[in-house]
Amino acid sequence: MAYEAVESLQQTLDIILQRHDHPTTRPVKKRIISIRDKAVVLMIYLNHFPETEAVREVANITQDIIQYLLSPQNLSHCGSIEPTVRLLGKLAEEIDSTVGCVVDYCKTNSDSVSDSSSSRSEVEDLTAATELIVRISNRLRRLAVKIKSTAIELVDADPPSVSPLTSKDVVVGSNNHLVVGLYEDMQQIMDRLVRDDILKIQVISIVGMGGIAELEGKLDLVGRDSLKAIEEMELEFNRILSERIYLLKREDVWSTPPRVLLQEIFKILWGRRYLIVMDNVWSLVVVLICTGRLLPDNHNGSRIMLTTRLMNVAAHKDLIHMMRFLDDEQSWRLFQHKVFGDQDCPLELQNVGKKIVKGCGGLPLLIVNVARLLSVIPRTPKLWQQIEANDEQLGTILSLSFPQDYEIRASELIKLWLAEDFLEYRKRQKDSETVEEAAEKSLEDLVKQSLVLVTSREIDGKIKSCRLHKMVRDFCVRQAGQEKFLLSVTDYLPTPILRRHFLPQVLQNHHRVSVSWSDLHLKHTKHDSHTTFIICIPQRGYRPKGSVENFTSLKVLHVLRKNDHSYWELGQVFGLIDLTYLASNIPDSIVPPAISKLQNLQTLIIYRFEVCLPVEIWSMRQLRHLIAFSFCPLLLPEGVTLFLENLQTFSMATNFVCSERMVKVIPNIKKLGICYSRDKFGSIYHLDNLKHLLQLEKLKLEVNSSFVLNLDNHVFPLSLKKLELNGEWISWKDMTIVGSLPNLHVLKLKNYACYGRHWETINGEFVNLRLLLIDKSNLKYWRTDRSHFPSLQCLMLHRCPYLDEILKDIANIPTLEQIEIDDYNHSLLHSAKIIQEEQWEVGSDHLKVVVKRS
Repeated sequence: MAYEAVESLQQTLDIILQRHDHPTTRPVKKRIISIRDKAVVLMIYLNHFPETEAVREVANITQDIIQYLLSPQNLSHCGSIEPTVRLLGKLAEEIDSTVGCVVDYCKTNSDSVSDSSSSRSEVEDLTAATELIVRISNRLRRLAVKIKSTAIELVDADPPSVSPLTSKDVVVGSNNHLVVGLYEDMQQIMDRLVRDDILKIQVISIVGMGGIAELEGKLDLVGRDSLKAIEEMELEFNRILSERIYLLKREDVWSTPPRVLLQEIFKILWGRRYLIVMDNVWSLVVVLICTGRLLPDNHNGSRIMLTTRLMNVAAHKDLIHMMRFLDDEQSWRLFQHKVFGDQDCPLELQNVGKKIVKGCGGLPLLIVNVARLLSVIPRTPKLWQQIEANDEQLGTILSLSFPQDYEIRASELIKLWLAEDFLEYRKRQKDSETVEEAAEKSLEDLVKQSLVLVTSREIDGKIKSCRLHKMVRDFCVRQAGQEKFLLSVTDYLPTPILRRHFLPQVLQNHHRVSVSWSDLHLKHTKHDSHTTFIICIPQRGYRPKGSVENFTSLKVLHVLRKNDHSYWELGQVFGLIDLTYLASNIPDSIVPPAISKLQNLQTLIIYRFEVCLPVEIWSMRQLRHLIAFSFCPLLLPEGVTLFLENLQTFSMATNFVCSERMVKVIPNIKKLGICYSRDKFGSIYHLDNLKHLLQLEKLKLEVNSSFVLNLDNHVFPLSLKKLELNGEWISWKDMTIVGSLPNLHVLKLKNYACYGRHWETINGEFVNLRLLLIDKSNLKYWRTDRSHFPSLQCLMLHRCPYLDEILKDIANIPTLEQIEIDDYNHSLLHSAKIIQEEQWEVGSDHLKVVVKRS
């Protein structure tokens, strides 16, 4: 009966695939094909699986759900095909889990010897597989009831707080080991391994940091039309491996020259179809030798699969698969399975348990190790809370280094590197690369080695922000402490009492420290004068004035949090003549002239509004970055003009006068932020001179004025790559001024930056624009053509209540990847969804529609 049920499901799916009506769009057919292919594999193995009743239930319920989902009454009720597509995807996952259970049992017990021990093992395997399939059947039955009794949107959008494990989260290996969160990765890798349209030997590189694909047991790759191919590869590899082991066991093998060994391996593989797995590869030379001399290309679909942490090793060859971290839900499922097995985590342990799991950062190795530790201790909320509060109880598994989950902007990190001369940089006459650009390349190298995680990128691909995974950060903190490179004081001396007694001695041996604010205010403390680098982590509650009296050799003084109100004793700070980097709040808005003593200062960041800089600031010739929430109008000195040729960033400058003299003073400025707040605005600010700032790449203009502005036709320099306008600056009909900028990549129009309701673009403008943001606008009619934005990748429309639709031709821009709409304008959102569905129907699924929640 089970075979007939699965066969009936397959026939139903074949009939659906022959339909050409509206509901059977490409995404629907793609998921139907996935379910049908899994049903075919199930039929092959079903005769060797004793307990078929549970399989029959799965097939019947699946067929019933699919027929209902694609019925006219259901489609007319839900309005959109997208919820149906997602539910079909869930069905495909459940069927795949069923296939995994059946195939795993059959392959594990196919060669069993008929003795008592093997019989017991076979019974246990069958019981485990049947229990999993019954669970799948029960889930499907509950899903069917929900679909038929409530709206599909509600079923799809309101999952239970603790979802059951599905095949999207689980790959079933031998001995019923479950590997959570790797289903999609395994599917993609499998597809690349078994492609029969590419006969040339290919190398598939799997890249990720250590522990990201921690597996238990052997994984069985099962999927569409690929089972036979995988088995053939496995047999060939086993045969090759057996011969290779025999070769290595020869008595004279160690005296055999390497060249002869290579020739032997080549002979073994010649004419065969093979799959070679190379794990944890660190050297590009190894890959080149294997693919160049060791392994023959027999043009029969042979594959090499390697795992590595280094992108430069992977990037040399054909295909690269980047491993993802587990999300919060997948992490919790893995943890729950490892600690509680098939049982749910008790409610009283869930909150603290999820906090512990979140600290693992989605890394499977950490989650498994933490779960093993918690599995052998009493399961009480009090004990788990003690472990969550004190990471020392987890040893080095989950050491919480400073500061937790800190995400740093790449620009901030590079400024810190340069302040300490970490980069060996030599200016070459034929190379126009700046030291900042060299630093960006160094950061990319760390990313390629899986040491740094990118959290966001600019539209041009540059790293915007990044962080360290907790395991890497823990290692770095330990190594930095051992090598006396940098000490995290709060890790080394976790209590205030310990720090009060031992901090002075500790500081004597460390040039760089990370400390809390109170550590710098300890009375009767004689700090070591050799400390050159302080990262200060502010604390909640009362914030005293910080003291750096005895840190006479400081080069870097950095407060991490911008919203902190702590400040330093400025008289002490201005005595630090070696200081190159200062980021902090100040006691009041006026900066004393004594700041000019800091002639080595490169970066000055002040966490305060309306900062008044003295005229002496112009004498600080090493300044590269001058940043505050806002600066008061900056005066130029009388008499001789001093040039700040190194200044690259100046933001935010209030009522900035861009006179010809100012342009000469800051000739190499690259990033400029300006805010105008007066009720009247006119030529006194000389904005037309902006075009003479020939190195300017990023410009932010804000206006808080009731006066409507009129920008000159040639106000912006042609070097501009990013422009942000905030407040009423320009009419839509005059946007040619902006559209004619040849190098403009990013355009952000905020807070009614363009006045009027009509915008009609023309051909030949915005030729390199990649991101367009319109946020808070009265725009109602937008006439455009795909040829007017030939390079656009991302379109973001926020708070545009009068704009009813997006022209469908926008979707035909070949480079467009994402449209982001807020949930205020339902008609605009509906328009974007229709565009996405039409793209699906013509076979294009690269366009993503994102809803920004209000």
